[in-house]
Amino acid sequence: MKNKKIVVISLLVLVIGFIFAAYAFKSNESKKVENIIQNDSGAPYSRAHSPKFGDNKKGVQVVEFIDPQCGPCGAFHPIMKKMYKENYEDISLVIRYLPNHQHSRFAVKLLEAARLQGKYTEALDAVFSNQDKWAEVNNPKPELLWTFISQIDGIDIEKVKLDIKKPIFDEMMDIDANDSRTLGVRGTPTVFVNGKKLEVLSYRTLIELVESEIYK
Repeated sequence: MKNKKIVVISLLVLVIGFIFAAYAFKSNESKKVENIIQNDSGAPYSRAHSPKFGDNKKGVQVVEFIDPQCGPCGAFHPIMKKMYKENYEDISLVIRYLPNHQHSRFAVKLLEAARLQGKYTEALDAVFSNQDKWAEVNNPKPELLWTFISQIDGIDIEKVKLDIKKPIFDEMMDIDANDSRTLGVRGTPTVFVNGKKLEVLSYRTLIELVESEIYK
């Protein structure tokens, strides 16, 4: 009888310990998520979770709100790439999301899952360069994105399939959408350079605004 009591008590201790450990893990994960998405440094133009590129030696922040399924975003992407290539040492390029189309949130999740493997720029190129195939206005085929992402050299597509389920990606997009409303962003692409909105979407106007901040 005494042995049975010892066994029962031991089992209860193990169960309580397991419950406590699970709660502690969940609490810790929640705190991590909260720290990532609620860090207000740079808000509303930038957030801790935002993809950022560049050396930023001149303290020039270029922020672009994008929608992966947005045709004008795809058309403007090569212009942003050219500007960044010419000025990456002087600027910080920040990507924000405003997913207004039917399959945009799915595309953003793929981008963010690729970012976890250090393949964000490759994924962004794949999404925009193949827009005519997967984001046709009258016949979108978002499932094709799996093919384009899987063709990225060195990417683990099985890990991508797991990572796109992370709830933090939805939270990040919601934060970005709230910031876009604060900034009066009505569509994509929308670009800000040190808080100044780019009024005309062209390479000339973009580079003029960027250089005016670099060399002022």
